[in-house]
Amino acid sequence: MKRIIAMILCLILLVALASCGAQGGDKETKGTEEQSAAPTAPATEEATESEIETEPVEDFDLEAKVDEFLDKYVCVTHGKLDLMFNYAGASFTLENLTNLIRKSAGLPDSCTVEIDEAAYDEFLENYQASGDGGGGTGNGFYWPDPVNVTFSNPAKGETVEREISFSFRKCLPSSEIYPEGVLGTCPEDGNVNLQAAYPKLNTVAISEEVPAYDGFEGEYTAEAVEAFFRDLTGLTDEDAYEFTLIGFDPAAKGEPFFALFSDKNALEGTFDPVWVETAFN
Repeated sequence: MKRIIAMILCLILLVALASCGAQGGDKETKGTEEQSAAPTAPATEEATESEIETEPVEDFDLEAKVDEFLDKYVCVTHGKLDLMFNYAGASFTLENLTNLIRKSAGLPDSCTVEIDEAAYDEFLENYQASGDGGGGTGNGFYWPDPVNVTFSNPAKGETVEREISFSFRKCLPSSEIYPEGVLGTCPEDGNVNLQAAYPKLNTVAISEEVPAYDGFEGEYTAEAVEAFFRDLTGLTDEDAYEFTLIGFDPAAKGEPFFALFSDKNALEGTFDPVWVETAFN
């Protein structure tokens, strides 16, 4: 009897051992499957040059762009392209001049505009001698002889050359508005209401003989000064006429500043201003 019991116990032990062995094998197989199923890490996370998407190059006809620009902005009466800068050393530079033409023509940075340096040097000499430009729309213009201007699009190997007659006008108060220059307007194309208002505006101009204006009695704030000038000139329509104070400091009464009106409805991309330098006691 004891022998039979012993045999039964041995059989039970063998069955238990066989069951444990089978479960261990399953775990090893499962582990192997999980390892083999794991994704392989990419060799690099950086995209190769072939995978980087490049921005499409704008396709345009250079000659058509240049002619469209000249047709739009060259004065029909005088055949000149009016440009406005402020201080000669900081604003009226060859780089600013050519960049202004390129941007105004709607050409991308990849294109170039070239003007002969000798021609520019002559421009600069006469521009410097033109005083402060004068605040009225017909004052302070320098009109040199026409020069050749070369437009290039290196991406397509295109080059266009045009002879352009320039007109340069100095506007010192534009230094804070258009420090790198802006397209101007011919006096005959300028806003007639601005032109008519300039003589009234000029009544508060200062000079060496008259270093300050005594007729201002309001509070010395930007808002009160603007109201004074709008009433003085009749340019009260804020939707039509922009008013800008340049160099005005409410804490420095008696110091010079510029009062400038400009046409909000001027041809797109152009600046049509009248201004005066004054100081209020």
